[in-house]
Amino acid sequence: MAAAVAATKKEWTACLAKSGGAPGKCEKLEKDLVSMSKAAGVECCVAETVGLMRCTGTSSKANGCAAEFLAMRECNRAGGRQLMKGMSGGYEVAPGKGGLFSSAAPSLVASVVPARSLLGMQDFGESYASSMGIHQGEVRF
Repeated sequence: MAAAVAATKKEWTACLAKSGGAPGKCEKLEKDLVSMSKAAGVECCVAETVGLMRCTGTSSKANGCAAEFLAMRECNRAGGRQLMKGMSGGYEVAPGKGGLFSSAAPSLVASVVPARSLLGMQDFGESYASSMGIHQGEVRF
């Protein structure tokens, strides 16, 4: 069964490569792969692949597609996901993966990425400069 899943995934991947960034062109293979992988208990990262392709192929890429890239990275880890989407919008260390991280990791991954804006960047710049002893309006080279 795993060999059939691998063959279908290879075929789907080849179809995606020829699709010009339109995963919908490979929808039949996608559905076959999803059902086969579910039955075999194999993770094929179909939703993550399609999500990333849709994000990078639209105006959403202006936001960086960070969530989609992170989902794809975590799905493709050889040892399984290490981070999972949390209820708060941030991330959580995956069950059984706590030993891979320091004790500070849960508080770090639980944070939510701030929205990109000019004001946000200016506020961060001022805060960062003041942490180094540079006051507002002061310039150092």
